[in-house]
Amino acid sequence: MIRRFLVLLVFCFNMTIPVFSLDFQFVSFMDYYGGIEPSEGYDHLRNRIFISPKVTGFSNDGHLEWQVSGQFWYQTMEDPEWIDPWDILGESFLFLQSDNFDVTVGQKVISYGFSDLYGPLNVLHSTHRTTLSVDDPYDSRRPDPLIQIRYFPDYTSSFELTYIPVTRPDIENQNTIALTETNDLVQWSDEPFLLENLHSVFLNYSRYGELFDLQLFYGFYTEHTPDFNILEVNSEVSTVIRPVYHKKHTLGAAYSTGIGHSTLSQDLALNLAHDLDGSDLGGQNSDITLNSQLLMNLPGNILSQFSFVYSYIINYEEDPSGVDADAAEYLSEEIQSFHNQPYEHLAFMVGHFERSFLREKLKSQINIAFFFSPDILLTPRLSYALNDYWNLDTGADITLGEPSDLDLRRNPGNDNFYIRLVWRY
Repeated sequence: MIRRFLVLLVFCFNMTIPVFSLDFQFVSFMDYYGGIEPSEGYDHLRNRIFISPKVTGFSNDGHLEWQVSGQFWYQTMEDPEWIDPWDILGESFLFLQSDNFDVTVGQKVISYGFSDLYGPLNVLHSTHRTTLSVDDPYDSRRPDPLIQIRYFPDYTSSFELTYIPVTRPDIENQNTIALTETNDLVQWSDEPFLLENLHSVFLNYSRYGELFDLQLFYGFYTEHTPDFNILEVNSEVSTVIRPVYHKKHTLGAAYSTGIGHSTLSQDLALNLAHDLDGSDLGGQNSDITLNSQLLMNLPGNILSQFSFVYSYIINYEEDPSGVDADAAEYLSEEIQSFHNQPYEHLAFMVGHFERSFLREKLKSQINIAFFFSPDILLTPRLSYALNDYWNLDTGADITLGEPSDLDLRRNPGNDNFYIRLVWRY
């Protein structure tokens, strides 16, 4: 009798609590970066030890999912450096779904648009602007605390509302920068969150079909790239210039469709910055950006992806009146280059090529970026699977031409190579 009662009690207890299936993943690596810029000679850049665990739980009824992840690294070369404590917690969230709705609460990275590189609709989160590799998968966009609600009226479409109460600035070079021609100093803030400019809202409509996928997007959000508060434009007066973060509107659309055995996608965005009339010397200009991307297979089992990016910078030549003209010209060149708006018409192309060998154990790829100038970026990559858990990766980032001589250079990294030993479980 007692045994039957205990069996019944255990059965009832199991019926009243959700039952989860757990998945555990773990990534760890050691890497080394060396500088190979011809004009500077060989330099030791970085030696990093990195770990990243992730635990995911799924309820057996399929209505509930949760995830907790994190990362930690320590750099041993020259001055030892640890990860910022605010960056330790990774994507960690609770996901609830029903027949027509799902809700995500927590910290997560969300992407919109179909472009894999330089997507103009991929604006929700801050990113690391001083990475040594342009495609570094471990130092990329950082998750924000958010609430996302999605409604599915049918099997082919969805409406999404994402609210981010507080976001973070892009990771910049934190050293004080001297602007040589105006004797000004740029001093960065070390605040982890943008508490003076809260609340970002994003709306997205998606429709998926056999031949054509579509997204319509709108965002009103805090821009993660800073403007600059310039108190005085005068080469005879030295001032301290500090970053300031403003709101931005992005209105855009994206589609993807098949063309024969290839896939064509385009993302189009109108970005309306704080400085609508172009009179703020330290502010970003508004722009219209189009990213066209073609994915196709080339002869020899080569997977290729071609991206063409064009931006028209609105109010590009507008300058404040009544200021030191030489100082204004110098500051304008420095700040517009920092904002990646050095010209009124900006265009570049990126080709991505990859092929596997040795029964998929060796993967080779290269990115070639052409900026319609002598500056051509080459990023060759090799990855070899030693077994089911260990990978040996190597690569390089090489820019043809001389390094930039701008004072307010966003990423101070020059030509480099890396070697990385990765363990995944």
